[in-house]
Amino acid sequence: MVKNVLPSCNICGVHVIDKVEPEVEKEGIIKEGKYVNNVWICNDCLKK
Repeated sequence: MVKNVLPSCNICGVHVIDKVEPEVEKEGIIKEGKYVNNVWICNDCLKK
């Protein structure tokens, strides 16, 4: 499964990637995020 190789958000644990297709993001399994200070953080956690 692809999500087994994806990094996870360091805060909430959801699978993160830098670009997600809208259809995939709607499922909530993989979210868009950024690699900041050597950790992945999803955009939702970045906003908090």
